[in-house]
Amino acid sequence: MTRFTSVLAAILLIASASAATAQPADRTATAPPAPQTPRVEAGAGVGLGVVLVSDEPGAAALFLPGARVSAAFNPKWALEGVFDFMGDDSSLAVIYRVQARWRFRGASDSGRLQPHLTFGATGAFEHETWGPYEWRDQTGAVHTVPRQSDWNGIPPWLPTVGVGVQKTLAARLALRVDLAAIIVPADDFIGALLMPSVSLSIPIGGRYPTGRTR
Repeated sequence: MTRFTSVLAAILLIASASAATAQPADRTATAPPAPQTPRVEAGAGVGLGVVLVSDEPGAAALFLPGARVSAAFNPKWALEGVFDFMGDDSSLAVIYRVQARWRFRGASDSGRLQPHLTFGATGAFEHETWGPYEWRDQTGAVHTVPRQSDWNGIPPWLPTVGVGVQKTLAARLALRVDLAAIIVPADDFIGALLMPSVSLSIPIGGRYPTGRTR
């Protein structure tokens, strides 16, 4: 009898705990869901690459279209790959960043600015093509050089830090503004590539939190 009473008490305790847990859910059934962070985001935008060198006055700026993909571990932390492109008819260069993003406040309500910090490392790779062309030697013989191409790259070893904000515009659209600084150390100078950018983000397999529909 004692064992049966103990088991019955345990069952009642579990049932009462379940009811207590469910009760607030019933009272808040009409409340908006808590803000969530999409697990994966993709983005595209435009920016500038502003080159600064410590021993040279002035700065040079490059127009850089870019793309981004983010994978969130939780509402505050995400791992990102960022790609900025520049090129012409004979070459294409990609500056890529592998960085962590930390959101100050985690997931944010619809329309509220979400500030964040980024830090990581930057690398680059380039594809060049040249030819075909011809040249004539001293004897008058014509030599032909066929079209050729080559790849060059550096691993992500340049330290990079940044700051930015993101604002939700709709359930599947957000606006993001960033400023990243890539440090380029050398023997006799220190260079920096400042990269301001504006981009649009979309969630993959999810949605951004939006205001409650009345």
